[in-house]
Amino acid sequence: MFLKKDKIKETAKYLLSVTRKIENYRKDILSKEQLAILSRARTQINEALALPRTEAYKNFETIEQSLKSIGGDIYPVTGLVENAEVFLFAAILAIAVRIFFFQPFRIPTNSMWPTYAGMTFELVDSHKNIFERLKRWTLFGASNVNVQAPDTGNLQIPIMTSEDKVGPYGGILYYRVIDTRKFWLFPTKEREYTFVVGEHHVTLRVPLEFSFDDVALETLFPKAKSWKEVLDHRPSRCFKRLKLNKDGHEDRVHYFDTGIRKSAGEDLFNFDILSGDMLFVNRMSYHFSMPKIGDPFVFRTRTIEGLRYDDKYFIKRLVGLPGDILHVEGTTLYRNGTPIEGAEAFERNRKQIDKYPGYTNTGLLEEGYEVEVPENHYFAMGDNSPHSYDSRGWGFVPNREVVGKAVFILYPFTRRWGCSK
Repeated sequence: MFLKKDKIKETAKYLLSVTRKIENYRKDILSKEQLAILSRARTQINEALALPRTEAYKNFETIEQSLKSIGGDIYPVTGLVENAEVFLFAAILAIAVRIFFFQPFRIPTNSMWPTYAGMTFELVDSHKNIFERLKRWTLFGASNVNVQAPDTGNLQIPIMTSEDKVGPYGGILYYRVIDTRKFWLFPTKEREYTFVVGEHHVTLRVPLEFSFDDVALETLFPKAKSWKEVLDHRPSRCFKRLKLNKDGHEDRVHYFDTGIRKSAGEDLFNFDILSGDMLFVNRMSYHFSMPKIGDPFVFRTRTIEGLRYDDKYFIKRLVGLPGDILHVEGTTLYRNGTPIEGAEAFERNRKQIDKYPGYTNTGLLEEGYEVEVPENHYFAMGDNSPHSYDSRGWGFVPNREVVGKAVFILYPFTRRWGCSK
């Protein structure tokens, strides 16, 4: 029995709330007699407040028995029911906040670097213990990838050719896109790279949005500035086509012999993938005002002509409103004939300050070309212009696909943590 000692008022208040709850939840199925019991119970509870303590508690016990007889699942309250109510309310509140106010998004790629970070990497020299890994996972979302040589021999890596078509993610190293599951539950896609050491194949998988090219370049050729520099200075005998069989799938893949000899059991690649920035996106603001030039805005790709192959959420910088005319000269993006303004990233790109690389001519904004943004659409570009797959490549963003504006970086806990730029 739920009775608080020496707290008559609190007990009376509690029993009154239970009485109201039973009536509100069950009045459609209660009989007239049961409803009359509830009415009398309320009167008796109020009258008990004027009685001596011992007599008041006796009345409360009698009232409680009456409430138990007609309360059903409402009273007495069980832990399961009470917790279910709390969880249900919390779930409804979370869904409402997500739909109407703020929604978290994770940035997968580095098209907005250095303003926002997608998945990046750090080479690992040794095998960290479980506590170090847990710390890095907690603070930076770091997950380790370690691949060892299955045989002794030269390392050969798969190279992309003009005949290979793997979608818009591009890259120098050849990979296959495979369907898999995240946490054994959620369908997702990954890149699968297959290397050859001696006479054996070894595979490595990374998230689809993560490019392994930079990892391989820094691991194998740390002094080289690009894969082009590496490949252009190698004789033709270093390249050959090898047959690759996987799950009934057969490819003739162009392989490059790196000349780097590995022993069985030696690390081929050992690196951590660091989580992309997780942002809170304000879904409310664009219901009351138009997006502005310079906004870091999130949109859905499902109806964008060049992106219909994959339904995702992208974040880019809004650089063009309906009717705007855009073109690129040098490292400067021009809007309606003048250098674009509205965000710090525009000036930093124009002057190539810090790590901002400047805007580049490609796709719809090739050198000498300009584009006009059509009605009910926007033009989106990444701050990391040379490495951003954006409106220059796949076209315009329909206004109905705009989700909201990025307002806060909540994870990981790096120097970028805080209000969005």
